[in-house]
Amino acid sequence: MLAGRISAGNTLHLAKHIRNENWAAAEKWLGHAADGAKALGCDRVLLSSEWLLEALAPGDRMTDLTRRLTEMDGYSVEFFLVLREPVGQLISLYKHRAKRGTAGSIDEWVEHGYDLPRRLSGIRRQVEAGGAKLIVRGYGKESGSLERLFFSDWLGVPVPEGASNQRVNPSLSLSELVLLRKLNAYHPGLVPYLYDRLLAVPIDKKLEGKEMIEHARQVAINRVARDADEWAHWNEMLPPGERFGIAESGPRPGSEPEALELSAEQLSAVMRLLSDALAFRLRLQVLWTWRMRPFLAQIKRAILPGLSRR
Repeated sequence: MLAGRISAGNTLHLAKHIRNENWAAAEKWLGHAADGAKALGCDRVLLSSEWLLEALAPGDRMTDLTRRLTEMDGYSVEFFLVLREPVGQLISLYKHRAKRGTAGSIDEWVEHGYDLPRRLSGIRRQVEAGGAKLIVRGYGKESGSLERLFFSDWLGVPVPEGASNQRVNPSLSLSELVLLRKLNAYHPGLVPYLYDRLLAVPIDKKLEGKEMIEHARQVAINRVARDADEWAHWNEMLPPGERFGIAESGPRPGSEPEALELSAEQLSAVMRLLSDALAFRLRLQVLWTWRMRPFLAQIKRAILPGLSRR
């Protein structure tokens, strides 16, 4: 915190404890975090992870966490949530969930894998009941806007040097994700390698596919419109200048377009992987990462279950 650095996600284990309602383990974890901060001369602890949204939304878990922190040693807790325009956020979330080739098409995923409105509803209900203090801000695409609202506006510290304009969590194009899905049907072990190759292609050397984009947008618009009332509640919680438009349902989208658009650079990445896949070195790597390492992890969990959960 003193150096102005944040973790990309430091609460996986805490989120698991909360999700399992193992509050004794959660309080122990929080106590270690507080002690570590005090030892470093810090007066605040930053907990950051997308896992927390899933863990805190059901029941009164957000309220319980706030109460327990207050009772532990008089700690105060404040939650901070950045909301992005829902249609664009849905497409972006799908891109990240689909990078393993297992999420299906966006049509399928929005019906079975998109549950953000439900989670937000659980958070809002607890906040409105007075159980937690929540600061809500809107995501902006302007250069440096996210850094300013996070560091300057909320944490009250200067934006760290070099933090602006960094590309965080880059994603693939929709056409590239279709390739991963098709490859997963034939050889799941190669999917991470194709993902890495495609991710390395510069953005300005990629084609997204106009039909694919329009299809994804229409699917997202219709799905977001189903939760218009929920999004309207969150809009009221945002500062007036950061509110977003709420999509209205449109024509039912057809099937996912069959035609993919790929640039020469994207095709080259695919061809290079095909060539390397014949080499012994890559075949050995795939065997290790796809078969052997998961198998050894299963043995470890079976023989040393307590150690595996640490």
